[in-house]
Parts: sequence; C-alpha cells; structure tokens
Amino acid sequence: MSGDALTELRALKRAGLADSADRVPALLRSLDDALDREAAGLLLGGRAARAALASTGRYAPVALGLLASATVDPLPHLLTAALLAEGVQPETATTGFNQWRFEILSGAPNLKDPAPAVTACLLDDTAVFEKVADPLDAAEVEARCAAVPAELDAWLTAFEGAPGGVAVLNTLPLSALRRDRYVDYATKARVEAAWHRMNAGILDLAARPNVVVLATESLAARAGSLAATDRMRHIAGHAWSQEFLDTYAREVARVVLARLGRARKCLVLDLDHTLWGGVVGDDGIPALKIGGSFPGSAHAELQALAKDLSRQGVLLTVCSKNDDAVAREAVATHPDMVLGPDDFSAFRANWDPKPGNVAALAAELNIGTDAMVFVDDNPAERGLMEAQRPEVAVVALPDDPAGYASAVARAGLFNQFSLTDEDRVRGELYRARGRRDELRQTAVSVEDYLRELASEITVEEYGTLNGARITQLFGKTNQFNLTGIRYGADEVARRVETGQAAFFGVRATDAFGDNGLVGALALVRETGGPETGGPETDGPETGGDWTIENFVLSCRVFSRSIEQAVVGLVLRAARDAGAPGVRGRHVPTAKNGRFADFYPSLGFTGQDGDFRHDLTQLAELPDWVAVGTGEGKFHAP
Repeated sequence: MSGDALTELRALKRAGLADSADRVPALLRSLDDALDREAAGLLLGGRAARAALASTGRYAPVALGLLASATVDPLPHLLTAALLAEGVQPETATTGFNQWRFEILSGAPNLKDPAPAVTACLLDDTAVFEKVADPLDAAEVEARCAAVPAELDAWLTAFEGAPGGVAVLNTLPLSALRRDRYVDYATKARVEAAWHRMNAGILDLAARPNVVVLATESLAARAGSLAATDRMRHIAGHAWSQEFLDTYAREVARVVLARLGRARKCLVLDLDHTLWGGVVGDDGIPALKIGGSFPGSAHAELQALAKDLSRQGVLLTVCSKNDDAVAREAVATHPDMVLGPDDFSAFRANWDPKPGNVAALAAELNIGTDAMVFVDDNPAERGLMEAQRPEVAVVALPDDPAGYASAVARAGLFNQFSLTDEDRVRGELYRARGRRDELRQTAVSVEDYLRELASEITVEEYGTLNGARITQLFGKTNQFNLTGIRYGADEVARRVETGQAAFFGVRATDAFGDNGLVGALALVRETGGPETGGPETDGPETGGDWTIENFVLSCRVFSRSIEQAVVGLVLRAARDAGAPGVRGRHVPTAKNGRFADFYPSLGFTGQDGDFRHDLTQLAELPDWVAVGTGEGKFHAP
C-alpha cells in the first residue's frame, strides 16, 4: 500500500497537484514506512509542488522553526508529510549544524523573519557533554546535569524575545556509548541518577507558557528505536534513527495542530467488534464480550480510554450499522459496559453508509467533519470513510482487539496545550444540542459508495471445507435470516447427500480484502407441502419452481447490494435450468422484521410471506457487485 501511495503521489505531482489536492492527505496517511514519508515530504516540499497546493486554498499555511544539536536532514521532509496529511502546509526555517543555542541567543537571525508559530529544538546528549571536560569525572557530569535546566530556562527567555511562538523541547537521552564507558556500577548509577534529575528539571519547564516538552523515551518506545546506527553517526553525523525522527515529526505536527486550533474534538465509535466483541443484533446483549478475560478486556479498555477522553472534553458519538433500539439497549443495559448512554453526545445506529452518518453527527453537533476521529474495526468501513470523507481522521486499528486502545491513544489527535473548564463540560453541552437535533439526517450517494467499494461475490457449493461455516451462518445470523430456519450440521449433510436440498455459501471481497464467507443459502425444488420449515421436495429434476428455503447474510456486508446480487444469480440459474419460477419466503422472527419486503423489492409477488418470481423478465444485476468465476453456480437438487 505504501509503495502504491507514493507512486500515486508522484503521478499527481506530474499532473500538477492542483486538481487532486483533496487526495493528497489520504495518500500521505496511508504511507506506513518512515522512508516513504520522507520521500513524500521531499516530493511535496519543492517549490512547484508547494505553489500548486497553496493555490488550492485547502491547506492552512504555517511557519515553523527547526533547531537541533545533531544532523536532522530528514526532519523537514517528515514534518511536511505529517502536516500535509492534516491539511497544513509548513514553511520550515532551519539553521546550521548545532547552532540551536547561538541562533536564539543572537536574536534568531535565521528564524526571526518567518516568525514561526512553533519552533522545535531537538537536543541529544551532545548538549550536555560538549561542556564536560572529563566525562569519566562523575562529579563534573553531575554538576553539568544540574546546570542544564537553568540554561534552557534562560534560553527560553531569549526565545520569547526572538523568534517567539511555541517552543518544543525534549528530554535528553543518555546514549549507550556515553553510559557504557563507565566500568563500575556505582558511577553508572551516579550518572544515571543525575541524568534523570536533569530531565525532570527539563520537564518542569513545560510550566512556562508556550513551552512543550516531549518525553524522548516515550517517543522512542513508540518508534521502536532511538539512536542512529554507528555508521550513520560517523558518516552523516546523525544521532537519531529514521524511525525516531518520523515519530518526533508526527508529534511536533500534533503540537502545530494544537497551536492552530485544529485538534480534533469528537471520537466516532463503531459498536460491534469495536466497543464490544460480537454482533449485538445476532448474538444478543448477554453474549457480548465486554470486560472480564480477553477479548472482553480489550474492548473494555477501549471504552475506558474513551471515557477518559470524554472527561477531558472529547465528544463521544456512535456510528454503527445496527438497529437503533437494539444498540441503545445494549449500551444502556449490559452490566459490564464502561460507557453509558449519557456519555454519548450523539448516536447513529442504522443501516446507512457511515460517511453520511458521520456528516449527520457533525451537523447535529454543529462541528466540522474535520474535527472528527473515526474508530471502526472494519477496514472496509475505514477505507470508505477515507475515500468519502478525507477530512475525517481514521485510526488504523490493528487486527487484534488487544491493540485497539493503544492505537487510539497513540494517535494523539485530541492533544491540547491545556484544558479549560469549558472543555470539561463540553460533552454535556453537545449532548443537549444533540437531543434537540436528533432527527436530522444527511443524505449521501449510496451508489458512489458501492462503486468505490468494488465488491465481488463468489458462490461456493457446500463441501467439507466450508460446511462448518455455512452451518454456523445459519445458526448465528438473526437479522438477515429470512425464515429463521437453523440447520444442524448433520441435517445439512444428510439433505445434501439424499438430494433433498442444495446448500451454498457466498464469499465477498472488496477493495480492502476478503470479508470471508458472509452468506448462506438453501435451495429446494418445490413440490408443495412443508419440510423442515419449507416446501417438500421429491428429488432431482422434477421441473418445478425453485424455492429459496432460507437465505442468511452477515450484517457486516449489509447495504452493499450483495443480497440483491445473490438472488439475481439464483433467478438466472433457475432460468438457465428451465425452471418456471423461483419462490422465496419471509417468516417473521424477533429480529428480521426490517427485511419483510426484501423479496417484493426484487420483483417477487405474493403475500403473507410467500413470494414468487417468474423468469420471463429479470432485472439487471447491480453492476457495482462483480461475480467471481470458477467456484460454483446455484442449482436446485
């Protein structure tokens, strides 16, 4: 994905960028490699590219300053990539190697004119040891460490005079080469202790206005590395690894966004498989996995994080494909739910495409969609949001729920300089507004959504490899379960073997990957009379109507026209086999009421749940759902 995005960025640049400015942030956010992000920043940071993007008026300009005690050549490019991904175009001014102290104390000759809104000063342990005559003298190192916070405090005072703005400092890491030169543990401990006291003093500088201090160890843990390789240190004078610089750039970008008032305000949460394990519509509320052992513990952890964010002014909303009443009941009644109904400022549980629902949530809350952060376990929904609402920040959740909370926290999209009393009561203010505007909806183009999703379905006949999943789908699916018939594994095998019924699975893929076996269907040939909840059969090739004895589909692929495509394929297969018609049934259950008109919506006629479609004229299949070849084709026994 990363290479494809970089290739597309190059193509967009060759095309001039101005007509594709909206596409750039999503492509930058999809880059998952630090070197690719540096390359993208270099690509988009040139004069022509900058002018093209600026001409669109879609990127907020910002002046940045960058100082360091070591070589940080990749950093301006990484900053460019990180900020353009958030709709901000930086103009970065830098100084020469290790000029951070002289630049500020001499009145910021290189930074003064740009008047940077934010100046990042990245220091390594050179800033300490360059004033230590004998590094083996522990007493001298202790004295030097004790002096550093005061020196930086004076430096900040000078900084306020020129260039001013927000200063970003960092705690200083003690490099392995410095630390490991001591051979006795007593001296190691003395130096380490002095170093920790120094860094504590540096962190205290964050109490000054317009000063941010980043904890280097935390960034290094996130990056997975801290120091440059020995070879890069000798050849290029690098102190920091590429991964660390990338992480640092993204953290500085968050500071810039906070400085510009562009920190996100609203967390949009999916429900099934995100806030809890399981599908509430199919599994029922008691079966949801929340709290207790894994994976319930992971979902509870995400809820606890959301709750803490809410207490700091972040608005919480729900955007879920569910029946509204079922979703609200789960939130309100499950005993292990960390979040309750009062924690959410707005709630959208329905079957509409999520980009439209997110827009409706934003309108209800009277905030921009660019203030929203979308969290959903389903990569297809995340990709759709990025395509339809590129201004919405989408958190890239890992496959394992264990990492959900860490991924949201690590994104840092709500970071602010400080909280106000208004921040702490913001949730209640918005909840009141949300209740007044609860019924307001925003429509989107469903067809565009479906075309971009590029769904493909493949029909699989029942067999040893998919039999368990087909049976499971019939057993667990509650909502799109048109007759409520639940077949046992033995029953399915027996009926297939005796030719009484044919069973099929439907696999669905889309632009984002394989959704797996998401549907199951049972076909019989009608002879009249019930059998296993459906019509009796008299064996193969009687020439009667085909009957869809039951059809189930996972809610994870609802509203993508897959259900229409499957029935359309059955109709065509029946026509090709010479059948006079196809029958379908809807038997009401507690969960499938919204699909009572499913068959009539596809041209079937009838009443009281029994419908028939003759095969003289068939509607076109939805052309945004492709049909895979080579696997199987529907047939009646």
